[in-house]
Amino acid sequence: MSKKSHNNDLLLTCFRSGNQKAFKTLFDRYWEPMFVKANIILQDSAVAQDVVQDIWINLWNKREQLEIKNFESYISHSVRYGCYKYLRDSKFTVVQLQIIDSLPLATTDIDNLYNLEATQKVINESLEELPPRCQEIFTLSRIEDVPNEEIAIKLGISKRSVENQVSLALKVIRRHLAALHIFSILCFLLYL
Repeated sequence: MSKKSHNNDLLLTCFRSGNQKAFKTLFDRYWEPMFVKANIILQDSAVAQDVVQDIWINLWNKREQLEIKNFESYISHSVRYGCYKYLRDSKFTVVQLQIIDSLPLATTDIDNLYNLEATQKVINESLEELPPRCQEIFTLSRIEDVPNEEIAIKLGISKRSVENQVSLALKVIRRHLAALHIFSILCFLLYL
């Protein structure tokens, strides 16, 4: 055991019994490194001071209940936890809100939603062209994610028949999606 950790253990023993000199010695020894660590995490010296101050107040108030084996490790974890707790609970600052307000709206999300809806419509229309058994097999396989072996057992057909029906459905869907893609390109070119 190093001299410093032995000294810390003695100070902790005295501190637990309410010795204010021991508390002040620990405070003087560790306040600055705790503040530096908190300030690095929070990037705000006033908040970092508050977090460290709260840790020391908590240490004093709970001194009799705390079971601290390694004081340096304990305060290091306390600083990290205090900072994360502050960040979790804090509201956005004015500067952060201004930055958020200055961000452009993503219109591509709206475009992607429209494309997704159009694609889903084409898939549904493609499935309607298929025979009912093929629709059922495709729905089980690709939408409900049932393994081909289970579909074969459930419907009383071979696994190969399931694979063929899924393949047939995919060909029809791809053909319709290609037509949608070509139509979208033509519309785009017409509006240029």
